[in-house]
Amino acid sequence: MPRFRRDRATYVAVLCTAFAACADAARADAASAPTGGAALPAVVPPTSGGAGYGDPGTHSLVVSPIAVMGSNVVARGTMPNGARREVVLQRLDKRRGWRNVARTRVRTSERFAVSWRADRSGRISLRAVLDRSRRTAASGPPPIASINVYRPGLATFYGPGFFGKQTFCGQTLTPDLQGVAHKRLPCGTLVAIMYGGREVVVPVIDRGPFNGDFSWDLTQATADALAFTGSGEIGYARIEQPAPAS
Repeated sequence: MPRFRRDRATYVAVLCTAFAACADAARADAASAPTGGAALPAVVPPTSGGAGYGDPGTHSLVVSPIAVMGSNVVARGTMPNGARREVVLQRLDKRRGWRNVARTRVRTSERFAVSWRADRSGRISLRAVLDRSRRTAASGPPPIASINVYRPGLATFYGPGFFGKQTFCGQTLTPDLQGVAHKRLPCGTLVAIMYGGREVVVPVIDRGPFNGDFSWDLTQATADALAFTGSGEIGYARIEQPAPAS
């Protein structure tokens, strides 16, 4: 009986070692698997920057880097010498300067948290200042936080069956070509696409999609970069390009 137990223990140990080796090999294969020729962008955690308030004793502002239009954006921060005072969250308007969008009171710990309902898309700059009527001499300019706000839209992707053909904008569609198809935007328009916490900026290269309620058609390479499969809701924002030099 003792010998039987020793043999069984040896057999179990061998099986565990074999299973571990198979798992390591599978992980290695997954890491080296091709993605259609598209390099994966850095993954942006959806909650990044939203958990902390900043360093105590400093004027700081922390905002999640991405949001969808219509959602509530929570800005947290610290305001030295601002305990119990009213703090104002401001959004930068390119034409009218800093505009008030929300306000709250600073806690006794000099921390604050204020919510703003994102009412426009694009790259948004935010800052927090004490209410003007009770503002004291500032020790320096307030910190500015940037956030990408996306509009929601439905998208599909295309590629297989179309590789080698010309796009509406004159490119040859290949597995490596990153871009999107849209019904109206001019060729070359840069668009930021967000899906599952990933973000890419790609140009409009084609016309479409022409089925159902879909507004965007991603190339295979763009879909791979976003880990997007099938069809579903994405976030999008048009990127404003600088005017050409005179």
